[in-house]
Amino acid sequence: MRRILDALKWFFTNPTCVFCLGLAVVLTATTIELLRGRATNFYDYYDATNMFWAGISPYSLEFIEAHSIWFLYTPVFTTIYAPIFLLPEWLGPFVWNGFNYCMLCLAIKTLPQPLAPYRMKIFLFLLLLILQSTFCFQYNMVVCYIFLFAFTLLENGKPFWATLLIMISATTKYYGAIELGLLLCYPKFWRNMGYALFWGVVLLLLPTINTAFDNVFVLYKDMWGTYESHRGAADYPGLFYAPGLKSLLLPNLRIVQLSVLVLIGAMFFWLNKRWSDFRFRVETLAVMMGYIILFSDSPETHTYMIALSGYMMAFWLQPQRSKFDWILFWLLFINFCILPVDALCPTPVYRFFHNNFWLDVYCMTIAWIRVIWWAVKPNRIPFPAISRSAIIITLLLCAVGLHAQDRHYRINGVRFTMKYVEGGTFMMGASDNDSIADSDEKPAHKVTVGDFYIGETEVTQELWKAVMGKNPAKIKGENWPIENVSYKKCLEFVEKLSEMTGRHFRLPTEAEWEYAARGGKYSKGYLYAGANDVEKVAWLHNDTLWARHMPVASKQPNELGIYDMSGGVWEWCDTPYEPYSGDKGTFFTRLIRSRFKVVRGSGFRGYAKYARVSNRYCNAVWRNDHTIGLRIAMQL
Repeated sequence: MRRILDALKWFFTNPTCVFCLGLAVVLTATTIELLRGRATNFYDYYDATNMFWAGISPYSLEFIEAHSIWFLYTPVFTTIYAPIFLLPEWLGPFVWNGFNYCMLCLAIKTLPQPLAPYRMKIFLFLLLLILQSTFCFQYNMVVCYIFLFAFTLLENGKPFWATLLIMISATTKYYGAIELGLLLCYPKFWRNMGYALFWGVVLLLLPTINTAFDNVFVLYKDMWGTYESHRGAADYPGLFYAPGLKSLLLPNLRIVQLSVLVLIGAMFFWLNKRWSDFRFRVETLAVMMGYIILFSDSPETHTYMIALSGYMMAFWLQPQRSKFDWILFWLLFINFCILPVDALCPTPVYRFFHNNFWLDVYCMTIAWIRVIWWAVKPNRIPFPAISRSAIIITLLLCAVGLHAQDRHYRINGVRFTMKYVEGGTFMMGASDNDSIADSDEKPAHKVTVGDFYIGETEVTQELWKAVMGKNPAKIKGENWPIENVSYKKCLEFVEKLSEMTGRHFRLPTEAEWEYAARGGKYSKGYLYAGANDVEKVAWLHNDTLWARHMPVASKQPNELGIYDMSGGVWEWCDTPYEPYSGDKGTFFTRLIRSRFKVVRGSGFRGYAKYARVSNRYCNAVWRNDHTIGLRIAMQL
């Protein structure tokens, strides 16, 4: 029995296994629904698209009567997804469900790094809801992964492509446009809004490539009429149809929608000082995703995947989760992932709980309000007017200087410190006239990094053991840097450390590493990390005679109070090894490089040349060596 449980645990914690299981279920469900003749949603899309390209409007009473459904998607939808809906009838459903499942999995897998420790948990929570959507061939899965992809692109500094995705969502089902509000949290807002306007115009004009209509824009008006007639046609699982609220809210639907949106917007602008906080941006996204479902004209149970995706991200990012939060978590799981599934719960049971108590809608509403509270609660960032004593304390802390912002942690009795690094712009790499620099250090180029935390020292062997349970170092010493760890093993370490602390640890990017090594905004332009004399700051070949490491923090720190960024052990960075010149090389070259990550700082067997702050090297992600360790970074 124990072996079975261990095997199940291994299986459901292995992303590849869970993905393949889900894909198998998706394809099986698609086959079953096709054989049972229940792939009606897909064939509604299919018929509407084929009618559109034949010059027949799908926004008509005839279409509603013939299909017993309202077609609530714009002409942009029937244009963009035509390659799928014009496929043979037997093939299209498999491509639709399989493609959307894979894209949602990819969207979760590529969520920003602070969410990396929770990607698998988010996916497992949503898996049953995802499978429900595939049985229904729903578009809500597309809207969900567009929200996630767009957010990830914004976080990665790619607003041009993020706005394209946002506008695809906005011009196919309208409510995706709410994510445009998140652009305020990122640099160059008006430029990004310009991108959105550009993509919006392009997408709205896209249906004009169909010459079967004299005036294709009339279809937009017809579609809006269909959308309005759809409202109130049935009782949908949303706030406007909830018992006790329907008679009050539904007649004033547009007023309520607009009033709540204005209130959310007012709170968002009131908290503008938090826009730079990653957790606040996630909470804002979760509020947006919850709003478009709870206050939708006609939500369905599986559309709550969108709201729950946002909630799950915000939930796992909380430093502390109360008993109330966990009770709410499991209530949401039961109401949305267990009760609606016929194979897990008899349909009469689900209808009894939903029709009599509406627990699903009310639980999601409470969860949505909870996310708002997480975003606005005053202990996140001090409000400007708290009390005279709080202001005095704040001023005193500011007078202490930068180091008052350091963070100290203790794991199983092992203490470590994260140094605050104020972001800025610097010249990364070596100048062209630097004769000892290697070619991969050139050309020097301007780089901007945001605020972050980085380890005061390299990760020590005692800290690694406190987190991972074992010490893989070849040269043992509790206060010596950990080594003999691969890049992949380091990712496991930071993920586990994040779970144990509730913070969001990661490996530094190469730019962050060099910026910190140079001293950040306090840089004095030293050749090594903290001095021009390498003997003052680095343990190198001459010190250790190729034999062993030395204790961390036993030489002088750099301008930020960070130790051993020159010498000691090479340190993994979370950046692929590529030339600064922008020359990506051949496909084969890029393929080979993709297997390598940057390492920085030189090791105890190195020479002074390699300990310079601009020097860079690489190693294969699966390799471990007794000269390579790591230094952790932490999200604000």
